[in-house]
Order: sequence, then structure tokens, then C-alpha cells
Amino acid sequence: MRHKNGEDRFQTTLLPDAIDDFVADDHPVRVIDAFVDSLNFQKLGFSKAQTKLTGRKPYHPGDLLKLYLYGYLNQISTSRRLEKECNRNLEVFWLMRRLAPDFKTIADFRKDNGPAVRGACRAFIQFCRQAGLLNTRLIAIDGSKFKAAASKDQALMRTHLQRDRKLIEEKVDKYLNLLEHSDKKDEERKIDRSQVLEALKNLKIKKDKLDIREATMDEMGSNQHCETEPDAKIMRSGRDGMVLGYNLQNAVDANTGLIVHHDLTDEGGDFRQLLPMAEASKKVLGVETLEVLADAGYSNGEHLNSCELLGITATVPRRKIPSSNKDLYQKKDFKYISKNDSFICPAGEILCRSGSDKRRNLYLYKRKGCNSCELQSQCTKASTRTITRHFFEDAYNRSEARQKANPDLMNQRMGIVERPFGILKQAMGFRRFLCRGINRAKSEIAMVITTYNIKRMFEIHGVPKLLMLLGSTG
Repeated sequence: MRHKNGEDRFQTTLLPDAIDDFVADDHPVRVIDAFVDSLNFQKLGFSKAQTKLTGRKPYHPGDLLKLYLYGYLNQISTSRRLEKECNRNLEVFWLMRRLAPDFKTIADFRKDNGPAVRGACRAFIQFCRQAGLLNTRLIAIDGSKFKAAASKDQALMRTHLQRDRKLIEEKVDKYLNLLEHSDKKDEERKIDRSQVLEALKNLKIKKDKLDIREATMDEMGSNQHCETEPDAKIMRSGRDGMVLGYNLQNAVDANTGLIVHHDLTDEGGDFRQLLPMAEASKKVLGVETLEVLADAGYSNGEHLNSCELLGITATVPRRKIPSSNKDLYQKKDFKYISKNDSFICPAGEILCRSGSDKRRNLYLYKRKGCNSCELQSQCTKASTRTITRHFFEDAYNRSEARQKANPDLMNQRMGIVERPFGILKQAMGFRRFLCRGINRAKSEIAMVITTYNIKRMFEIHGVPKLLMLLGSTG
């Protein structure tokens, strides 16, 4: 039989003379090493960047950051698995120079350096700018839900409180009836009163816990609460249905696919995210003007208007509100006259402004006497027809005009911003946070996005070019 045979385990061999020989010159791990070495750890605020003269020597934060970035690049995210890699992985031998911190040291680094890690994430974007790798004027913004470390079963909503209280009350009534019947002389079957009393005691404890959780919701001004991770919220997440997690907001560069800015929120929707994401992205890019694309979830007239004042041109489809009666004349059938700030109805009558709804940011326009109009049956069943106009209607109209001028913008948006989420969830395998609490989760996602950005850059430009640029900027 002729098969390939492995080497004799007892044969003496000569290993490479230097650790550097373990890793090829164009290996991606060298980019991680060079980038981290270029950081100013004291300026970023990493703990233990400045050591004391006495006591045990700590690990350098740069070494632990390198370990985490390598781990997320290779779908190794837990501290215990990273500890194992330090003792068996040749690439990690090279990266860590054979340092092997224990899992608690590794985990504490991620837990204790949230703001500094987020600063390192921004530092890579600044490096790309300074090196001329990032000079875009167009970004796309979108959000996606990522599961929290806690289980969804630990979350409770106000509607669940009523349901659970009702079940407890039904069980209490059942046990009380058993006790009542057991006291009657004609009761044939005797019951263990001590077991029934113990069950009632446990039910009371459960009811008290529900009361405590309801009080917590009242204090937080929320309609839900997770006992093991209070920061996380139940959110709708496409095909996954309802999940307990956080909403990751990404602003992606159209040219390179880099995530130039990100934020992690506990809001299930994107309605209030357009302005903060666009403004922060403009600041990161250091540009005077910026084009932004987003989907209808970001449709917010006030934010559109504020973006324009900041030199940001945001193109966002307007969220459509379905009409209650499509057989009657719709708002589009009424012509707005900007000169007089009024509407003209299909019958030629004028609807004047009569007030506003500040809660919904709407002006109200009305015309009385509609019951004498020949077109009333096609317009309204009331004697007065009311039309609304948003406070920032002009900003909506300008956004819609840009979409009509370039119908392919929304397809372009999808191609820009959806791909990074796919890579994060599929290629990098990041779907659930390991850290509890939104601040620690922000630290974790900053590491993941830094890894994604580094990966994206060496895919576009190659490892040698990045090493050369990092060497020149360092």
C-alpha cells in the first residue's frame, strides 16, 4: 500500500531560529500588530498603559488588544478560547511573543477599557484618512439588531405582568378551595395542608417579584425589563422575530465599504438616529459637505432639515402612512399654495391654516361648510375637511426630489450598507454579545468593527501596502 506518511514523532528536527519565521511576510496578522503598535495608549486612556514602580508587572494593553482583534478576525471571541490559542497557535505565538495571559486577565481587559477601545476604532479610520485611503463624500446609514448576552426568556413586558398575575391568582384560588373543602367533615380525600401552604407561600413570592419588576419599569419609564441585563430591550429583528438585544447603527463609506462611524443603542427603531449618525460621520471624515443615504426607517423631517443646516444632504424615502379611506380624496389631490400658506381642494375652495399639532409636528388646514359642496361624498363625511402639513415638509420634498432625479439611489444604499452587516454576522460569525450591559457591549462591538475595517483594508490594498503605510505614519 502506497500512502503518504507523516514524519516520525521522535525524529529530531530544527525549528525556526526566530519566532518571526512562523509568520509569512504578507500575513494579515502583521497588519494587526503594526496598527496596534502605532497607537498612543496613554492618550486613548487604556488602563495600565502607565505602570507603577512597584507591584507585579501588568500585561501591556497593546498585547491584549492584538489578541482580541486576532480572535474576532478568526471567530474566536471568548476569553477562555483565546487563552487556549495563546498556548497552541503559532500565529498567536508570534503576535503575543509567546505571552500567555489567563482568561480572566483577557476578559477584564475588554470589560475595563470600553472608551479606550472605541477610541482605537476611531484611530484606524483616522489612519485611513491620513494615508489617503478614505476620501469619500457619500455614506449610507442603516441599523441591525444583535442579540444580547442574556436570554429573551429573562425579559418581561407589562402585558406579561397582567398575564402572569392572572395565572398566579387562579392557582391561589385553586389552593384556597382545596383548603376549604378539606375542612369539611364529608371530604373523602384528605390533602397535605403543609404542601398547600408551601405552594401558597411560593406563589406570594412570585407575585412580590412581579410587583418589584413593575416598580422597576415605572422608575425607568419603560414597558419592559430584563432582570439579568436591564439595558437590553426586546426588538423586532426581521426573520429572527422578536429578540432581546441592541440596535447597531453603521455609517458605511460608499467607496471602500469601511464602517466610518457606529453606535449601539437600546432603541428598537431608527427614527431618531439620522442626525446623530450623519453629524458624527461628517466629523469623523473631516469634510465640509456630505451625502447620506438611508431607508424609510430614518424618515424624520426635523432631522432632514437639521442635516441640511450642517451641510449634509440626506436622501431618505418618506414613510408612507396608509389612508383610512382610499375611496375619498387623498392629500395629493389638494394643491399647496406656498404664497398664502394654504391648500386648494378639488372643488377649488381654500383650506386655511387653523392651528398645529406640536406632538406630531403638523400644521392643520381646514375648511368649514363642506356639507354644501357637490364633491362632499368624494371628500369627507364630516362638515369640515382637515389637511395636515409637516413642519419640515420642504425638507421632505427636497429629499423626494433627489430620489426622483436618481431612482437608483436606494439600490445603491442597499449595496453599500447591507454588505458589512452580512460580513459581521456570517463571515465573522458575530450575532450575539458576550458582555452584559450596553457600555460593555459598546466596547465589544468596537473591537469587532475595528477588525472588520482592518480586514476590509487588507482585502482592498493588500498587506504589504498597509504595512508600508502604517510604518510611515507610526
